[in-house]
Amino acid sequence: MSWSMGGQMNRYAFAIDLANSNSSWATLVRWTGRNQRVLDVGCGRGQLGRILHEQFGCTVTGIEIDPELARECVGYARVILGCAEDDQLYNNLGEKFDVIVCGDVLEHLRDPEIPLRAFHRLLAPQGRLLISVPNVAQFRIRWMLLRGRWEYTPEGIMDETHLHWFTRASLDRLLTRCGWRQNAFDFTVGPDFGRRLQRAPALKKLLPPTLFATQFLMNLSSVA
Repeated sequence: MSWSMGGQMNRYAFAIDLANSNSSWATLVRWTGRNQRVLDVGCGRGQLGRILHEQFGCTVTGIEIDPELARECVGYARVILGCAEDDQLYNNLGEKFDVIVCGDVLEHLRDPEIPLRAFHRLLAPQGRLLISVPNVAQFRIRWMLLRGRWEYTPEGIMDETHLHWFTRASLDRLLTRCGWRQNAFDFTVGPDFGRRLQRAPALKKLLPPTLFATQFLMNLSSVA
């Protein structure tokens, strides 16, 4: 994924492990399904789009601000160069989508309401919006605040390029305000808990998401 903020560029390189039940990207792939028309917002190098195209038969359109990253998507996605906060860009797409994926993007935007409101125009009937965002109320962040610290990191919840931080409650308010209804909810945990959950998945039901989640994932429908 990549985003532009005052000329600063943040790039994540990652591989998607579909067998990892604690992977947000694996969940987004599962929620997307097969043979869907997909808009991948902030597609970066196209890791998600490639899997959806090659393994799930989806037709993928990406939005990406960095031409260098967009070139890496050639062959499995049509990429539109532009910023996720450019409302006019969405007007010019000229098609509808079954699924819009906005993974790890909203927290990097100055005004996440712009794309959240624009997405309504782009969804086909029964279409879905899939999002993932980090949880700033995770217990490690709470402990850091209790010690009087607020320290940025190169990636993760405290990524130095984040412009917004979400709790479950503030995310719910944002989505409701922008006209979205939740169909399904999931979350990921840190790698230490994640390894334990791989061995005993039932333990996840015992973990309060607002305290243990590193990322919230939501499957949404339009009510606008």
